[in-house]
Amino acid sequence: MKLKEIFLAGETLAKTEFLSYKRDQVELPNKKKSIREVIEHPGGVVIAPFDTRAGAFVFVRQYRYAVQEELLEFPAGRLNQAEDPLKAAQRELLEETGYKTELETLKSLGLVYTAPGFCNEKLFLYLADSIFPGEPEPDQDEFVEVLLLNKNQIREKINSGEIRDAKTLAIWGILAAKEF
Repeated sequence: MKLKEIFLAGETLAKTEFLSYKRDQVELPNKKKSIREVIEHPGGVVIAPFDTRAGAFVFVRQYRYAVQEELLEFPAGRLNQAEDPLKAAQRELLEETGYKTELETLKSLGLVYTAPGFCNEKLFLYLADSIFPGEPEPDQDEFVEVLLLNKNQIREKINSGEIRDAKTLAIWGILAAKEF
């Protein structure tokens, strides 16, 4: 069975600095027409930084306005226009945590789509296991607390529901499957 939907026409309903909200008309596999609403996002990176000296992963706690609560997450951030994901991972790690890494030491763990039912956001996932401390360089609107958690603490916080950020759970699941 053919599953692909064919774009027929579309309009941009809203556009901001980095998001677009579109409404498209598509032809379904059964030749009927339907509407698809899509948020276009430039994508981002998520980094699982492992401090070998401490034997722990670096996490950030930050307030997420959309859900009105503080979340415990791996460092992550949006891609700038035409930015290489590896360079974005290196940049975001430094900005949010102060930790530095060399590009060649970042290990790709693949990618995930965050909400493919309505958004095209793609997150590139990385393991950074060759990091060294420096000074954080947060964006002017970014306020984070940096924490070090060992594997047992991470499992406890996942089991208790304290870690519930999807991108963090996805990357942790990949690391667990790889038995890191």
